[in-house]
Amino acid sequence: MTKQEQILRQKRQFYHRLLLALGEERYKKLIVAERFGVQSTSGLTEKQMDILIHDARQRLEKVRKSNPHFPKAKSREKSEQLVRKWRNKCLLVLNERGITATPKDWSNVNRELAKKQYQWIMPPEKQQREIVNSKGLYAFSTVEDLKKLFHQLVAIRDNERKKAKELRELMLRN
Repeated sequence: MTKQEQILRQKRQFYHRLLLALGEERYKKLIVAERFGVQSTSGLTEKQMDILIHDARQRLEKVRKSNPHFPKAKSREKSEQLVRKWRNKCLLVLNERGITATPKDWSNVNRELAKKQYQWIMPPEKQQREIVNSKGLYAFSTVEDLKKLFHQLVAIRDNERKKAKELRELMLRN
């Protein structure tokens, strides 16, 4: 990959991040096709990418000025890191309980988290509609929900360990 191709690739990635921040990522093909008559950003020159980036930055500034509560990119990244951190903690506890996931197979984790004992953690609007968690770990999208799930999983793990220890002691006595 040449230096020019690397720069163009970085600009495409940056443009995509700007669209994500604006909530416009699903309109990317439409924007590119309408503006330059191509199907994707890979068919654009560096100058054309600069134009798209400039326009997206201006739209983002307008949104931020008109809405002071619009999340800044860094704060959003930090909250996403916290969500990933708590999801990882939950996965570690599930793994300790023997419930594992592989990159291609999350069925064990999804099946476990679809159980009734975890449904109280779901947002109230989903509870009222009696929606069962079918997304597994990704149904818990806030740090608060993930903390609740983590504490529930730890309590279950500790109870399972306690029962196993009592069972071992009982078997040793007999």
